Amino acid sequence: MKDVFSKVEVLARKFRADNGLSLTEAINVKSLVRKLNILTIYRPLSAEAAGLSLRTDDDDRFILVNSNSSRGRQHFTIAHELYHLYYDKNPQPHLCRVEGRSREERQANMFASALLMPYEGMLSMLPAEAIEKKRVHIAHVLRMEQYFGVSRSTLLLRLKEVDLITESQYEALSQLSVIQTAREYGYDVSLYRAGNEGLVIGDYGEKARTLFEQERISEGHYDELLNVISYGQGGDCD
Repeated sequence: MKDVFSKVEVLARKFRADNGLSLTEAINVKSLVRKLNILTIYRPLSAEAAGLSLRTDDDDRFILVNSNSSRGRQHFTIAHELYHLYYDKNPQPHLCRVEGRSREERQANMFASALLMPYEGMLSMLPAEAIEKKRVHIAHVLRMEQYFGVSRSTLLLRLKEVDLITESQYEALSQLSVIQTAREYGYDVSLYRAGNEGLVIGDYGEKARTLFEQERISEGHYDELLNVISYGQGGDCD
């Protein structure tokens, strides 16, 4: 398992380098998928489904995100699907479950964690004493999860995996209320809530217009396709 973890860490670092991202900065996943020209759509899915990705024979890429998930979880889902789109040797269109158990699903989760929360970035946000004595306070946790845009559970698991907190600290911090602690320390709680329902990111409208101008779809069909975008414009964009 350590070898797999190590290889996935390298892939995450490479992905950051390929996209001009340092090992300390946070990733705006929406800007990233737009830059990569990955059509990304947010729709309500069942509680156990996180998202879906698809790569066509023409190398077009698509991601579906569960808008019922918290925004932090949505960010993780997109990073998870990026692994399938770029590094999965046998990508198959399927719903990625919140509790994915296959080897590829586990690797995609490791990749997402390493991509969103690089080790160097985490170190840069912790005081020396917290690192040396493994005394990470809830204030440090909140600062990091807000900066990296991830859920509490995702951040705590990452901290434990890279040995920045102990098992007992992990258990203790996991017991604290996410919303309550965020409010107590003056943070916006939208990261921990669902949102973005109907949001569409990508050149969907441009492609629809091209098809209409080429007379490959009717005006009625074109209007229907644009309604998908109009439906998403009222969604939250964080």
